[in-house]
Amino acid sequence: MVFKISAFLESFLSAIKYAHVTIELTAISFVISLFLGLIIATIRHFKVKVLSQIFAAFITIYMGLPMMVAIVLYNLIFMTCYPDIALKLHINIPISEINPIFIGYFALIMGYTCILSESIRGAYRGVANVQFEAGYSIGMTKLQTLRRIILPQMVPILLPGMQNSLIGLLKASNLVSAISIIEIMNGALLPSVRYYSYLEGYVAAALVYWIIGATIEILAHYLEGRVGNYNKKSEYKTGRTEESIDRIKRSEEKLWQA
Repeated sequence: MVFKISAFLESFLSAIKYAHVTIELTAISFVISLFLGLIIATIRHFKVKVLSQIFAAFITIYMGLPMMVAIVLYNLIFMTCYPDIALKLHINIPISEINPIFIGYFALIMGYTCILSESIRGAYRGVANVQFEAGYSIGMTKLQTLRRIILPQMVPILLPGMQNSLIGLLKASNLVSAISIIEIMNGALLPSVRYYSYLEGYVAAALVYWIIGATIEILAHYLEGRVGNYNKKSEYKTGRTEESIDRIKRSEEKLWQA
């Protein structure tokens, strides 16, 4: 088998043409999943009654569902239920005119919300409880303490896991090709169908995925460096705050003894 450079270049350009679909699918799904995951992790960390147990059970069950199965399952449910729903709601849009990419968004967001919520819950445990006391000691509410003290300290703990999750989401995004969405993989294989040059098509798709993945890693390492510098500057302030808490506790003990 001869590797055809011309076929590879054509497949590469075709993959680049559809790269925006993969990037949008990855970026939007990640941002929404991160937001929802933060809410769920916060509810579970503070053990909110009822909701905490519901989310724990849901995540345990959903984490066992493969992404490909979820995408195909949601697509079949949508195609089966849409005609009846459209009839009842008087929607005149035929199912053939609805972009199936929304099903891909839904499946990816559901899956990665569970994954990111577990990562965020682990980051919560990585922050010492004394940080909450530090916020309360200077008159902050629980919400202010979370926003101004706890969440900034969770960022360095979260960054490596978020990088892996984002790259994993990038790789998982090609599964939407199962519901007829043209992204990087299908885009790279379009010329291969005409010339039967499938090797060149897959190599071209792999190269585009590698370029996007490498860019994500470079940006993540840059952010880790910036966050590390910020933490070094804030270590002194944090130490002084903990010293203040200790002094307050010692003063209270002396008052009680007196």
